[in-house]
Amino acid sequence: MPEYLSPGVYVEEIDAGPRPIAGVSTSTAGMAGVTVRGPSAGKPKLVTNFLEFQRTFGGFVPEPDVPVRDKWANNPTEGGRWWLFPLAVKGFFDNGGQRLYVKRVVSEGATAATGALGNGLVSQVVKDAAAGAKTLELSHLIGFKGNDRVEILRGDDNQLIDSPTIAGYNASSRQIELSGPLTAGVRSARGDYVQVRRDPAETLKFTAVSPGSWGREVQVRVQPMVGATLPVLADPQQGAQFTTRLTAPADKDSPTVEVAEVAGLVAGDGWVQIGRGVFKVTASAPANGKVTLTLAEPQHPAWAKDLMVRRVRSASPNGPQETLRIGGASRLYEGAVVQLDHDGALLVLRVRSVLLDVVTFDADVPQNVLETDRLYLVEAQVDTRFTDPGGTTVTETFGNLRLLGEGPSTLVNTLASRSQLVRAEALTGLSDDPAKFPVAKSGAWLKLADGGVDSYDTLSVDDFVGVDGGSGQRTGIVALEDIDEVAVCAVPGIWSGTVESALITHCELLKDRFAILDPQDGLDIEGIQTFREPFDTKYAALYYPWLVTRDPFGNGNLEVPPSGHMAGIYARTDVDRGVHKAPANVVIRGILPVDGLAQDVTKRHQDLLNPKGINALRFFPGLGQRVWGARTLSSDSSWKYINVRRLFLFVEESIDEGTQWVVFEPNDESLWALVRQTVTNFLTTVWRSGALAGTTAEEAFFVACDRTTMTEDDLANGRLICVIGIAPVFPAEFVIFRIQQKTRETQLA
Repeated sequence: MPEYLSPGVYVEEIDAGPRPIAGVSTSTAGMAGVTVRGPSAGKPKLVTNFLEFQRTFGGFVPEPDVPVRDKWANNPTEGGRWWLFPLAVKGFFDNGGQRLYVKRVVSEGATAATGALGNGLVSQVVKDAAAGAKTLELSHLIGFKGNDRVEILRGDDNQLIDSPTIAGYNASSRQIELSGPLTAGVRSARGDYVQVRRDPAETLKFTAVSPGSWGREVQVRVQPMVGATLPVLADPQQGAQFTTRLTAPADKDSPTVEVAEVAGLVAGDGWVQIGRGVFKVTASAPANGKVTLTLAEPQHPAWAKDLMVRRVRSASPNGPQETLRIGGASRLYEGAVVQLDHDGALLVLRVRSVLLDVVTFDADVPQNVLETDRLYLVEAQVDTRFTDPGGTTVTETFGNLRLLGEGPSTLVNTLASRSQLVRAEALTGLSDDPAKFPVAKSGAWLKLADGGVDSYDTLSVDDFVGVDGGSGQRTGIVALEDIDEVAVCAVPGIWSGTVESALITHCELLKDRFAILDPQDGLDIEGIQTFREPFDTKYAALYYPWLVTRDPFGNGNLEVPPSGHMAGIYARTDVDRGVHKAPANVVIRGILPVDGLAQDVTKRHQDLLNPKGINALRFFPGLGQRVWGARTLSSDSSWKYINVRRLFLFVEESIDEGTQWVVFEPNDESLWALVRQTVTNFLTTVWRSGALAGTTAEEAFFVACDRTTMTEDDLANGRLICVIGIAPVFPAEFVIFRIQQKTRETQLA
């Protein structure tokens, strides 16, 4: 109740009239099954097309070894062909499905593949070089000192190509100069690399993101990378910059050069940049507008007259010190590892603190660090790659990572939150020293060769049923409870009575979804009738026979379970017509155009099947292969049609979700009126869509919420009771035309 305590104008928002109820989606499906890979923990994952399913869960599952196959395929009561699950998923999307939640089923004995990195200094060759070349372009120069002895190895078999010494380097182009010519050519496409040192002491342990043999094909590489290249700023006491020019040509390696006199150029020692080189010089006193510069190390090419000469100032003129002024210092952080490119050497430092542009390091920087020097922020880059048996390649790259410390940008935390292939664990040997970076113990890439077992021989029906460990911790069929949007569910290829009973129980307990069951493959008419006998539920349907499609592994044709294709047909019918339309008399997509049904069902066969609630899949000349049944497995004639059962599920779930606002409202006539109007408006929309029978809304439904539906005891116990009746439309299952002979009668004038 608002308060009015002082004079003024008050503007208030009030709720008026009923609140709309939005119809829930009925085309979202949920399935549990065995996949090549993909997350096995957590909630089911949403996929919206088959390509996304392949990226997340892998491609088609190969048929298991003969003992495992026969153990499942030859078991008439607790068996199944679980390796056909991806084909059922493909059938779902082929037939119009758009949203599918997948829960991967794994054996309790399955393990994830693992591998560990050692440490050392390795850099990939990124540009081919022929025999006799004296330079190599590498992926990075982080950790190199400038005079290291290196080994150059082939990337395919790790055989030694050459073992020269580095004579120099060019940090900007990432090139190293070798002490002698290469004895053989190197190739980047082959994966050739340069190695300075390796240590088998383990630094990082990688584990495939989910169990299974697929993880043994995952490869990982960790490389140092330059997170930022920052300029060193001159000491403020160094004075102003100046630029002059050569007044005369200079021969190669000439010890002196003459430059024009300019303001700021005084006698004494200093540094200048001539061409691309930086030289320490001693300047003479000016004479006749010229100054002679004597080079301390006269090693340079010939220079032409008028070549620009620029003063280079020092950042540390007063001797070794812990601080430097750095441009863009905000890119640095406490504990950051940096590499200072100075005087032909690469010095590794760690940042202790950053204050504006003043950076304090954990060790002294040399005297006379120059403003032409550069500071490189050293971070890590992780590359992962995986190729599934179908040839699909998944690659990932994560850059600007920290090896040590805490926070979201560390290597371990980044992979935990973003990678679809691996997880990492830091071991005691992990260091952020660029010369001891995590590298494979041999070669350039680490292959996760340890563990990685599918353990299909220990797979059981209990793995499909699953266990309830709480939200996000459920497995198998039980995990589908985590997704409220699921309206149709299946376990394709499994005819186990235990599994199908669990699926039916799942739907009956939640009362917001419908199950599609698969029979055993290869059953005849008597066999499918026997298979159907144990079931009596209004929350499930059974389809016969199995379907025939092409084997994705090129072994001819293959029979697949119908539940995946039917779930797609349910979704397509719901979107095109509505949940009130029976998902029947619809062409089945994604199967062979000829002989796409494993058994031929005739009208006489269906005369036996249809009364028992077994929905036939039939071929009709000129009409194709169609769904020719729309019955549930219920013995209650009120619920024998699939569309009637699913219409009620739709109405019940929509009203449930759309009236949550009623809870804890004052339970009086005004609330009852709002509830009546809210439900009436929703059912009117449903009726107008053709889902309810009747020429008027009054014939189609009624809504009662008043003193006739509630007693004083109900009110005292906080109960609001609304009674709703709807008249569903039933499918025209039997279309009968009665034709009789009409005799022409004589007309008298």
